[in-house]
Amino acid sequence: MEFEGTPLGRGRATGPAHIVSNATVDQSPGAGRVLVVGATAEWPRAHTPVDVVGLVLDASALGGPVPPGTPVVGDLPSDLFREGETVAVDGDRGTVTVSELRRVDVVTAFLQREDGRILLLRRSGRVGSFQGRWAGVSGYLEDPRAEGQAYREVREETGLLEGDLRLLRTGRVVYARDGPTVYAVRPFLFRVGRTDVRLDWEHTDSAWVAPSEIGRRPTVPNLDRAWRAVAPPGQQS
Repeated sequence: MEFEGTPLGRGRATGPAHIVSNATVDQSPGAGRVLVVGATAEWPRAHTPVDVVGLVLDASALGGPVPPGTPVVGDLPSDLFREGETVAVDGDRGTVTVSELRRVDVVTAFLQREDGRILLLRRSGRVGSFQGRWAGVSGYLEDPRAEGQAYREVREETGLLEGDLRLLRTGRVVYARDGPTVYAVRPFLFRVGRTDVRLDWEHTDSAWVAPSEIGRRPTVPNLDRAWRAVAPPGQQS
């Protein structure tokens, strides 16, 4: 499967992944490896990591020097990758490829009231994945137009109609990995005039919450990142 990130350093390379998520990047992570640097890892500003053939960063920009010619791709979180699996980094196109992963395309619609609160839905025990977790309005991408699928899911899961919604933002694809399956989430943000939702069988509960509540609840993977992809300025958390 191919992940789309941000090109930060030109070139191409393939090698086993070495994950660094919560410490200083090792100066010698191992010859021929692709270094995957998480958001909480501290970039080594005093030296350049040696023996790496490529870099994958959670960040949108480089935080230190890299060897000339090393391909670098940003905006891909480290939890998409597993230690030692083979990854191909294309710094020209801004993509990283991992073989033998199954891609599932889905949409997630965030509904927001005038006061800034957003709608979260609790998934029932009758759905096929992430039972009991909180999510936005979501579903598999079946419509040729992702926006059309988002309207359909809102209608089916909340009873709100297209006339009740105003599309505010469409975000870039957010990835969420669950074993060999990767969900490619296309997020949308709608402003709603009505707040009386009617749940279908897919959910057991609903709540209008402040966006900061996302991080305090057991949610589907990377719901916080999907929200940040469409959140208005100043409302990322």
